[in-house]
Amino acid sequence: MDKGAHFYRCDFQAHSPRDVKWSGDRPLTADERKDYARDFIKKCREIALHAVAITDHHDFGFYPYIKEAANSELDDNGQPISDQEKIIVFPGLELTLSTPPCQAILIIDADYQINNLNQILHLLGITPNSADEATTIETLPITNTIVNGFEELYDKLNSIETLRGKFIVLPNLSEKGRHTLLRAGNSEHYKKMPCVGGYVDGSITQHGNGNKNIISGIAKEWGYKSVAAFQTSDNRQRDFSALGTHSTWVKWATPTAEALRQACLAKESRLSQNLPELPQIFITKIDVTNSKFLSSFSIEFNQQYTALIGGRGTGKSSILEYLRWGLCDQTVLSNIDEQSDLDRRRQSLINKTLIPFNGEVQITFSVNGIIHLVKRNSVNKKIYLKIGNNEFEQVNEDEVRRILPIQAYSQKQLSSVGVRTEELKRFIQLPIANQLNNLKFQLNDIGKKIRTSYTNYLRKKGLQNEIDEFNLEIKSLNNQVENLRSQLKGISERDQVVIANKKKYDFEQSLINKAKREISSTEIKLRELNDFLKLLPDNSPHSHSLQNTKLITEINAARVRKFDKIKSLAKQLIDSLSQSNLPELTMLFEKWEILKVNYEIQYEASKAKTTSNQVQLAEIQRLENRLSELNKNLEERTQAINELGDPENDLNQFRDEWFSLHSQKITILNDQSQNFSQLSKGLIKAEITKSIEVKQIKTELTQAFQGTRISENKIQSLCDIITSSENPLEQWKELVNELKALAEIKLSEEKKIEIPETPVLSSCDYNDGNRTRIVEILTPEAWLNLATKEIEFSPQFQYITNSHMGDVIPFSEASAGQQATALLTVLLNQPGTPLVIDQPEDDIDNRAIKDIIKNIWEAKKKRQLIFTSHNANLVVNGDAELVVFCDYRESRSQTRGIIKAEGAIDYKIVRDEITSVMEGGEKAFRLRKDKYGF
Repeated sequence: MDKGAHFYRCDFQAHSPRDVKWSGDRPLTADERKDYARDFIKKCREIALHAVAITDHHDFGFYPYIKEAANSELDDNGQPISDQEKIIVFPGLELTLSTPPCQAILIIDADYQINNLNQILHLLGITPNSADEATTIETLPITNTIVNGFEELYDKLNSIETLRGKFIVLPNLSEKGRHTLLRAGNSEHYKKMPCVGGYVDGSITQHGNGNKNIISGIAKEWGYKSVAAFQTSDNRQRDFSALGTHSTWVKWATPTAEALRQACLAKESRLSQNLPELPQIFITKIDVTNSKFLSSFSIEFNQQYTALIGGRGTGKSSILEYLRWGLCDQTVLSNIDEQSDLDRRRQSLINKTLIPFNGEVQITFSVNGIIHLVKRNSVNKKIYLKIGNNEFEQVNEDEVRRILPIQAYSQKQLSSVGVRTEELKRFIQLPIANQLNNLKFQLNDIGKKIRTSYTNYLRKKGLQNEIDEFNLEIKSLNNQVENLRSQLKGISERDQVVIANKKKYDFEQSLINKAKREISSTEIKLRELNDFLKLLPDNSPHSHSLQNTKLITEINAARVRKFDKIKSLAKQLIDSLSQSNLPELTMLFEKWEILKVNYEIQYEASKAKTTSNQVQLAEIQRLENRLSELNKNLEERTQAINELGDPENDLNQFRDEWFSLHSQKITILNDQSQNFSQLSKGLIKAEITKSIEVKQIKTELTQAFQGTRISENKIQSLCDIITSSENPLEQWKELVNELKALAEIKLSEEKKIEIPETPVLSSCDYNDGNRTRIVEILTPEAWLNLATKEIEFSPQFQYITNSHMGDVIPFSEASAGQQATALLTVLLNQPGTPLVIDQPEDDIDNRAIKDIIKNIWEAKKKRQLIFTSHNANLVVNGDAELVVFCDYRESRSQTRGIIKAEGAIDYKIVRDEITSVMEGGEKAFRLRKDKYGF
C-alpha cells in the first residue's frame, strides 16, 4: 500500500463494561476482561469497523485491554494480523464540561503511551475508580475553575509535553439534548473554540436546517464557523448491538489526532458518512529499473490524488514522462518531422536517460480490482502485459492504450490544446471511446457489405446487359433460321416438320440443362453447409465458474443433440441428390435423350434428302450452332443472376444502415458535447449536430475528380453547400447518390449518354461539360471508395464570456489561461481513467484556483489524479492524499535525484517540505483553515 491517506470506517464513541449505564455482564477479572476485549475486536472485524475510540466517561480503565486485544489478534489460520490490517484503537474520554455546558470527546494518538494516560485525568481534576472496580465513578461536570472553555482545555492538555499536538477535542453537536453544544447561549463558545470538528450521537441526518447551517458555516450569529461532524453509535451493550450502527469514514495516513484534525479541515475530501466513492481504475505503482538521474526507483501511487513536489529539475516531470511512456500514452510517429515537440522531448528523454542504462519501466495498474502489469524495455522495445494471475504476453502499444488508457498532459500542454482541433476532439471522444469503436466496427462491417453488394449489383447489371445482347442476337438468328427454312425447296411435308422441330428440341435441351445445373448447384451449396456444420457446436473449454452448472450442462447437451439432428438432415439432403437417389429424374432424362437421339437421326436424314438446298442447310446449321452456344450462355447468365438475388435492394438497405449508423454517431457525439459543456461549468459550449468534417470530404472529392479538370472552387462549393445545409449528412448522401448515377453510365456507353438530373451538382454550377467529364473519369470503384469512407464530425467549440447574456467567442480566441482553465474544469468533472498533468498551474488562470481546488475534491472520487506542482494551494488545499517529494542526492552537484519523502500532509516532514520548497506553502496551510472556511 502507498504511504498516503486512505479511508477507514470509524466509530469514535464506544463505551466499555465499566460504563455506569452498561447493559449486560460486567467482566471483573483480568481474564474476563481480556475475553471481552477479544470479543469486541472480533465484532469490529465482523462488521468491517476499522477504527474505534474507547471513550468512557472520565475513565481510561478498559482501554489497555482492548488495545492489547487489537495488537494480538489472530486470523482464521492462527497467524498474527498484519499491522496494516489491525483494528485501530484510539484512547479517549467522554468529558462533561461546565463551561460551556456540554459534553465533548477527547481522542488521543493511537500509539500514545498507556502509562501516560492517568496524567491527563489528574490534570482535569478527575480521580478515577480503581481498575478493579466494576464501574467508573459517577460522572460529574469538570468545573470552570479547572477548565473554563475549550481554549483553556486545549492549553491545559498542551501543557503535558508528551500530549502536546497529539489530541483532538470534539464537542457534542447533536440536534437535541442537554449535552449538545448547539444550544442557545453557546454561540460565543462555538465561535471562539479551537475545535475543528465535533460528534453527534447517532446519524448526522438528525440535524434540522438551523444546526445544519451552523456547522456548515453559514450562520452569522455563530461566527460563520464551519466544522466537521462524526457520526457515533454510543455503544453500551454487551451484545454490541449498537456498535458501528452510526459510523464515519475518515481518511488518514497514520492514526493520529493530527490526521483527524486534517480530516476536519478538509471534510469535503477526507470525511464521508457513507461508503466513500473511489476510482476503480487507477495506477498503483511505477518501477524504473535504472535511469540516468533517478537511478532505480519505485513509487506507489494513491488511489485518489498523488502530488509530486520538489525543486525545479529534481525529476518530477521525468517520473510522469516515464509513466506515460510505460503506458504507451501517445503514438510516436515514424516520421520524426511529424512529431510534436512534446513527442520529441519524451523520446529524447528515453534515449538519453533510459536506453544507455538498459532501463525498463514497469507499471502496475488496477482495473476494477484486476491487477495489470506492464513492462516496457527501452533497449529491445518489447512490451509485456500480465493480466491478473495469467502469464506475461507480448503486446503492442495500441493494445496497452486500449486496455490501460490514461489522459495525460505535459507542461503547458493544456494551454496549447485550444488551437489544436484534434486534441479538443479527444476531450469529446475519449469518454465514449468504446461506443465510437463499436460504431467504427459496425461501419467497417457494413462498408464491406456495401462493397460486396455493389460488386454484385454491377455484376448483375453487366450480366443483364449481356443477356439483353444475347436475346437480341438470338432474336435475329431465329428470324434468319425461320427465313432460311421457308426458302427450302423440294422437301416433303414430313421432312419439313422434322426440320422445323429442331428449334423445339434445342429449347428442350436448354430446359434439361437448367434442371441438371440446379441439382448440381444445390448439391454444392449443401456440401458447403455440411462443411460449416462440422465446426458446430463450439465446445471449446473455458475457465469461467458457473452459477447454474447443472442447467448449463443440460442446455449444452440439448444443443449438441439439436446440431446432431441438423447434421443428419444436411447429410440426408446431400444423399438425396446423389445419382442413386434420383431414379425418377434419371429415368426421365434418359427417356428424353432417347427421343433426342432418334430425332437427330431423322433430322440428318431429312437434310440429306435434298441436294438443291445444301447452301441454305449449311447456313441453317451454322446459325443453329450459334443459337445453341447463345442459349447456353444465356442459361449460365440467367442462373448467375438468380444466384445473385437482389443485390440492388441489398445495396440500398446497407447504405441506409450506413447512414443510420452515422446518424447514431452524431447523436452520441452530440450528447457527449452537451455533457462536455455541462462539465465545463458553463465555460465552454460544444456543438456537433452540423459539424461534419468537411476537410475530409474535400480531400475525397478532389481525389475522385482527379483528371476531370474541375476547379478547386467548384469542389469547395460542394463542401459549402453540405456545411450550410440543415442536415449536412443527408446533403452528402444526395451528392453521393448523384455521383453513383454518373459513375454507372459507362456501363451502357455504346448507347447515347443521357446524363440524369443532378440537383446538388447543378446548384453548384456544374454544367453539362463538368458532369460529362465526371462520367468519363469517375469509375464505379472510385465511387465505391467515396461511398464507404467513414464520415467524421468535428465539434465546434466556443468559450462563454457571459453566461447570463449568452455571449460567446470561438474557443481559439480565448486566452491561453481561459482555455486551460476551462479544459481542466472539464477533466476534473469527468469520471474515468487516471488524469496525469505536469504542473497544471502553469496553464490555468490564477483567479480560478479556488474553483479548481473544489473541483479536485470531487474529481478524486471519480478518477485518479497524478499531478506535479509548484503551487502549494493545489497540493495542500486540493488535499493530496499522497505527496511525493523529489530532491537532489547532493544539493551541491545537482546531478542525481532521489525520492526524499512520501506521505500525506498528516506527516510533519511532508508539511515541512511543502512549507520550505513550494511557492506559498505556509500561506496555503493558513488558507486551509481560513479562506476555505475550514
